[in-house]
Amino acid sequence: MKIIIECEKDNQFEIVIRCNKIDDEVRKIISLFEDKQFIIGKLDNRNYQIKIDNIYYFEVNEDRSFIYCKDKVYETNLRLYELEKQLDEQLFVRISKSIILNLNKLDSIRTLLNGRYEAVLINDERLIITRHYVSSFKEKFGM
Repeated sequence: MKIIIECEKDNQFEIVIRCNKIDDEVRKIISLFEDKQFIIGKLDNRNYQIKIDNIYYFEVNEDRSFIYCKDKVYETNLRLYELEKQLDEQLFVRISKSIILNLNKLDSIRTLLNGRYEAVLINDERLIITRHYVSSFKEKFGM
């Protein structure tokens, strides 16, 4: 495999793959650059493709990661730091050590004591934004 990198001003980011055939190695390379439109979640010993748009938030509890949707909770093998790398950073924000929130599912926020905030989601679920993550949340939320 040969890698060529060309940097030019005023050009869009572009990736070109030249190959004789598309084999497993090429597919792995392509998957690194593709936008992931879904995440695999497990529920009742079955695997499901969960669309990113349907996810309200991710939470880690007792070393297990969960995907919260409108009316179901799935488990995933991914850790929060892995999810942060995969997710659109303009759309998802870490609000505590154990939670990543989808900003599109946020209805409102209110100030609590001790510098914390409460996030109210469109399904009326409430999450706490801890002091450590308030400044990055405010920046992404536009406050």
